[in-house]
Amino acid sequence: MKRLIVNADDFGMAGPVDLGIIRGHRDGIITSASLLAGGESAEHAASLARENPTLGVGAHLCLTGMIPVLDASKIPTITKDGRLLPGPLAVMSRLTFGLADRREIKAELTAQVKRAIELGINPTHIDGHQHLHVMPGVFPIVVEIAREFGIRAVRFPAGPSMGSMTIARALEKLFLEALAGSQGKHLVSSGMKRPERFYGLAETGRLDADAVMRIIKSLPDGTSELMCHPGLRDDEAVQRLGWGDGWQGELEAVTDGRVKSLVEHTRAELISFGQL
Repeated sequence: MKRLIVNADDFGMAGPVDLGIIRGHRDGIITSASLLAGGESAEHAASLARENPTLGVGAHLCLTGMIPVLDASKIPTITKDGRLLPGPLAVMSRLTFGLADRREIKAELTAQVKRAIELGINPTHIDGHQHLHVMPGVFPIVVEIAREFGIRAVRFPAGPSMGSMTIARALEKLFLEALAGSQGKHLVSSGMKRPERFYGLAETGRLDADAVMRIIKSLPDGTSELMCHPGLRDDEAVQRLGWGDGWQGELEAVTDGRVKSLVEHTRAELISFGQL
């Protein structure tokens, strides 16, 4: 049997993202979303989630770019100028050279999960903004937090490639999968569940209906996850956040009638992480 989780990341990043995710759930194939508890529209997203209980919602843990849930002065080794570190390389560098206090990482990520729960979310799974949850030094902390809150599933971003990729995106995929693979022993010992395959990394920001259909046609038996980043077109939000040119296109992809018909034709069962 083919089972597919279609997970929309960045729920709570901004209003246009939240509304796009909900439209993709109501009118398309989205079954799951990941909440940025520290995002500017987290309360809005949580409210929409409560109105749409068939949407599974997990915790999208963040270590980069955003205002932390905790007071930045309490986590100085993972913040700069009142915000979380500017990007994955900064996080990796501080971890590599012992400059990031793992106790601070755990405190901030724990606070993010607690915030999601306070907003009325019962997290179905954990994943990470920019996939930093699988970094060495971070993944064991994520597993600890999952156990503490009874969260039984996690994203494991490794899977087959579909379609063409730029050299930069191919290298990013190889590096990410190497990071994830290095944490396999922690995943096995944790007993946490995960989909067997992961799709969507190569298509981030440019996932169209043709790409979604290629993925669906290729699905083997078992459970797969397709990551997407849908949203409503909003130039102001894109300029402010520096991200989002592909939101509308990805929303159109997951709501395309051909995609929905193909899911029915292949008899792929659409599920959320809570059904693993």
